[in-house]
Amino acid sequence: MVLLTSMSAVSQENAVDTTGCDVGWLWEISGNGLQKKSYLFGTCHGEGHNFTREELLGISGLDDALNNVKAVLFEGGMNTEISKADSAAIISEVEKTMKNLAHPGAEYMMPEGKYYKPLFDTVAHFNEVNKFLYYQMKDPEYWKKNPRYWLTRMRLYMAFGMRRGTPLDVKLKQETVKRGIEPRYVEERDEIGNSLFSKITDTSVIDTMSMKEQVKSLYKIVHYVINNDSVNSYFQAFANVYLQNDTCMMWQYLDRAGFVAGAESEDDDDHELQYDRNVKWIPVIKENITVSPCMVAVGCRHLMGSESLIALLRREGYTVEPFKKK
Repeated sequence: MVLLTSMSAVSQENAVDTTGCDVGWLWEISGNGLQKKSYLFGTCHGEGHNFTREELLGISGLDDALNNVKAVLFEGGMNTEISKADSAAIISEVEKTMKNLAHPGAEYMMPEGKYYKPLFDTVAHFNEVNKFLYYQMKDPEYWKKNPRYWLTRMRLYMAFGMRRGTPLDVKLKQETVKRGIEPRYVEERDEIGNSLFSKITDTSVIDTMSMKEQVKSLYKIVHYVINNDSVNSYFQAFANVYLQNDTCMMWQYLDRAGFVAGAESEDDDDHELQYDRNVKWIPVIKENITVSPCMVAVGCRHLMGSESLIALLRREGYTVEPFKKK
């Protein structure tokens, strides 16, 4: 979902500022009164790629670092131990939204006399969306529903309708349990889960847009899916770059793809999911690494940019440097 928001480009200098070049995803945290080193590890959530244990332990220094920690702190979104109540609530919301889309009311229908084609910037844009909604979404009468309907439907399609791989985080959690290391979390599962799902179903921003603006946004999403074959092809490419274990290579890749690598994004949703969470995590990280050596394992984008976890921990007085294999 983060990758589907509009993001503005930033210079690579911001990445160099906090992470440097030719370094990987594993960092050492020391100083500021710590008795033993802790670690910061940028993971890959990895939809579209089935990460293996060999790929996980092939990341330079990770095996050694795991041998030196008492706990691994994951993102709350990676906590698969969801309570029955939480699970039921999420399923209920999904089903409610799906039901509304399956039997759309007046709020999802095109006004009388309004048609899609004149709303598009070009005929080519219209033809692309027309073909996708007719054949891919299998709705010959798609034109009866308004753009608000299709923007909501596409969000659900991207979030739940695509094939999923095995995230690196899952493999890391399995390895953590296997070694007798305690899994912990930098946030509550329902915090991020509810936040992400609310963004899918929330139409408040869409409702402030004119119908022409809604159509423009719809075209961007459809064009992205078509030209990447599927969302999974993008994430597969992302995983391939990630496995090179080079932060600058990832920054360049994201920049070429038109995405902001770090927390410099001016998009409110993206900023909330990146920088705002980084700030919330710092007290939790400090509390845990003070008690015992830990590994903080979160998505690699949280390690990139001028408001990364690396930058924030340094401002707190810690020394954060690339892992140095002995």
